[in-house]
Amino acid sequence: MTDQQVDALPSGLTQGEVSRTPLTDQVLAGEECRARNDRQTYFSLARELVEAQFVMADQELTRRLWQEVGDRNLEMGRIINLLYCCSSHEDESEMVEVDDAFLQLSVS
Repeated sequence: MTDQQVDALPSGLTQGEVSRTPLTDQVLAGEECRARNDRQTYFSLARELVEAQFVMADQELTRRLWQEVGDRNLEMGRIINLLYCCSSHEDESEMVEVDDAFLQLSVS
């Protein structure tokens, strides 16, 4: 058996480009990605709750969605804030603004 070197770099990147990216930058990028995914989870569930609770008035679906919030260990106050402080749950920028304001209160 001969020694073979395996290229484990993503296509299009050179070893120099990868080694120049500090690990802390990679970790911060990962955290930022998780935060975006986390925010989208909150937005999605808030939209589903608006539809179930306010539009359809479906108590069973509303109960299951709130159970999902609990099962996923999501912050209920953050969901409630999105439900009652957004005038349009389809407006992504408004939801981001309302969510940012809530998160600033939580941090302070």
